Amino acid sequence: MQRPEAGRARGKLVVLHPERKAQRALHRLVGAAGVPVEVTDKLDGPGTVIDETTIVIADATHAGPLIRPPARAWIAVPGEGLAPADTATISSLLAGGWDHVIAHPMPVLAEELLATVQKLLRRDAFGLEKYLTWSADVRGYTLDNAQDREAVVSELAREVVAFGLPDRVGSMVSVIADELLANAIYAAPVDEAGNRVRVADPRDRVRALAGRDVVTLRWATDARYIAIEVRDRYGSIDPRAIAKRLSVSQTSEGGMGLPLAYACCNQLVLDVAPGKLTEVVALLDVRFKPTDLARTASFHAFTGEAP
Repeated sequence: MQRPEAGRARGKLVVLHPERKAQRALHRLVGAAGVPVEVTDKLDGPGTVIDETTIVIADATHAGPLIRPPARAWIAVPGEGLAPADTATISSLLAGGWDHVIAHPMPVLAEELLATVQKLLRRDAFGLEKYLTWSADVRGYTLDNAQDREAVVSELAREVVAFGLPDRVGSMVSVIADELLANAIYAAPVDEAGNRVRVADPRDRVRALAGRDVVTLRWATDARYIAIEVRDRYGSIDPRAIAKRLSVSQTSEGGMGLPLAYACCNQLVLDVAPGKLTEVVALLDVRFKPTDLARTASFHAFTGEAP
């Protein structure tokens, strides 16, 4: 008999949480990743080794003072009993430069945590498909002129409503898509010295987008989430700087509207291949009323090889 291949997932997971019930729930969730899992209530517990192969899943209310190296990644999850993380906790973690902060309780936590862990273990960062079921119909647009932005946003909102989702969702999608496209068209392009050469361009000017300037938008829904993915070919975004801006809801210079997109979605994901590709994925949960979820969105930043 041949054993099935374990896939490309490599590394180990450490669950760091003070509550036994939450430890068991987290172990059950991340055990599906197929790598060794250690569970502890303190970093210096017996037998707990944190090294460059380790991904640590830590209780958000205790995550702030943790020193991230040498672990490969730290993921902050909701606090006591896996209740939603409060806004102040999320803001403090973002301001501290954390790359993976989850705000939501079950069942959203289960979906989001496993997707995050698998992306890290498999070193496979890109693509909205990782957050949706296989049956989702992915649709896309390629912008070859800066003025295509308005038409693409309008068409996207029309399609979302045609899928049976309420006008409220269509409006949120419009805001998210418009801000992500503006960021990709005007803030992403840089010259060889790293200067942002399109930041001051008038937004009503016709400008052909060719070569590295081409921007793509893809979207899909699986009746759980709407996922909106925007890519540019510069890879010039600084996830740490963005996280700090999100923590204070401050729109950055140059018209980057990521804080506004973050305020409208439930998860914001940055995937970056430095100097080659930036992908921003915004996820909007359409199963719940906004008041049923955490008041602040989750945030994730991945660095990887361009597909």
